[in-house]
Amino acid sequence: MEPLKIIYNSVCPVCREGICYFERRAAAPGSPVDYIDIAADPAAFAARGVGLDDVRRKLHALLPDGSLVKGWPAVSALWRRQPGYAWLARLGDAPGLRWIAGGLYAAAAQILWWWNRASGRW
Repeated sequence: MEPLKIIYNSVCPVCREGICYFERRAAAPGSPVDYIDIAADPAAFAARGVGLDDVRRKLHALLPDGSLVKGWPAVSALWRRQPGYAWLARLGDAPGLRWIAGGLYAAAAQILWWWNRASGRW
């Protein structure tokens, strides 16, 4: 099975810690998730239209079928592949709750972006 590719920005300490947590949980060989730090290679996904500033604002995921998602759908895709988190993804994607999960994610991502900017990280 082709792994999910999570595109994150390690310059944000909250994002980095969250991804490190999931990397440790899925450290076994053959993990269904590859983690790609766009801060290490800002042009890595330029051909897909994804740059460093995009990932500073929202988590991105390249799904095994080749489609690109960002924000809550990227988090949901990651959680679905993590032991013990699939139920949270299903709950957040449930009818009537998906827009709440998406709104909460968007608000948290915007706060993190402002905080990182105010802290001089970008």
